[in-house]
Amino acid sequence: MLRAARVFVVVFPVFTSPVAAPAASADTAGARDALPPVDAAAIAREVRARHEVPGLVCAVVTKDGGIHAIGADGRRAVENDAAITMHDRMHLGSCTKAFTATLAAVFVAEGALRWDSSIGETVGLTLPDIDPAWRPVTLEQLLRHRAGAPANADPKAWAAAWTCAESPGACRAAFVEATLAKAPVGIGTFAYSNQGYAIAGRMIEVVAGESKDYETLLAERVLEPLGIKRFGFGVPTKAEASSPAGHAEARRVQDIDNPNSIAPAGTLHMPVGEWAKFIAFHLGAKAPAALEGAARELPKLHGRAKDAPYEALGWRSATRPWGGNVLTHAGSNTVWYCVAWLAPEKGFAVLAAANQGGDAAAKACDDACAAMIRAIAKPAAAVPKPSDPAAAQPSTTQE
Repeated sequence: MLRAARVFVVVFPVFTSPVAAPAASADTAGARDALPPVDAAAIAREVRARHEVPGLVCAVVTKDGGIHAIGADGRRAVENDAAITMHDRMHLGSCTKAFTATLAAVFVAEGALRWDSSIGETVGLTLPDIDPAWRPVTLEQLLRHRAGAPANADPKAWAAAWTCAESPGACRAAFVEATLAKAPVGIGTFAYSNQGYAIAGRMIEVVAGESKDYETLLAERVLEPLGIKRFGFGVPTKAEASSPAGHAEARRVQDIDNPNSIAPAGTLHMPVGEWAKFIAFHLGAKAPAALEGAARELPKLHGRAKDAPYEALGWRSATRPWGGNVLTHAGSNTVWYCVAWLAPEKGFAVLAAANQGGDAAAKACDDACAAMIRAIAKPAAAVPKPSDPAAAQPSTTQE
């Protein structure tokens, strides 16, 4: 198992579009005020069975009311009959990146960081031997995947990350040092990189005085102020033995995760209901006092890049007829999958998470989101039928 884990990676999530939802209408335009009923349980049941994934949880979230609908169907693991529930911890994979960007916004709002703070003036102060080309690279470039950070980790650094037995912060520092020893490639050009988010997490640790690691800072400065209590990093069953297990695409239990060196890129887990609290914050819900400064940074976090793929900070941006300017991100460590679609202009979001990786799980989560959006826009068409051409998703591409 350990040998398999050492080549385990957080894959770049591909983004599909639940285009089956009709164009904006009086129903969707009024979503901010009152959403129609959504039978999330029925959607989870139909979609999970159709795509034959072990378990699926899906939810509708609103800016003002929190969870509008939530449902779960399936099993925690294929090898037993324990039912998956809406209260179970689900692995968020690369959807962790939005949390990391939000933590950065906390420090920007306090003046400890700037969006243009550079590697040279933060991490570089503790690592004098980094490649000089890294020194002017900024926090914003890291969070937009435009920092020149490699898409794939250096093999030696990656192997060392798996065997590192020190604290998460120490392991991350060593991984970042190894990454920064080699020159960046293509600064300013979009290249999705988990390594870039590891560097950003390390920047936050440095400006915080290195007395607390990224995991502790995220918990204290973002999660706990939002009332998120049941969360963790890594394999969910290590936090709660009764949690769902991850599954490879062949529906085989493979309960592993990536090393904590890249936690800022994708190792967070929590129940979908807890995730919804963070999503509501990004929809514009009233912020707790500790996050009022970060809330003022939401326009920056959600702001589109000037050129393709028009990414935001911790999010991807898009325009959809049902939601206007929307935010999205998917996450997978290859044995879990989740996706979020947010429509801040309409005041709602849809979430879906499966305890399996691969194409079937991606399609299940996309179909669940499409069905929930359709239920909001046109209640009579809540669940897409496989035979309905309008329910089909466009082919997935790595944008």
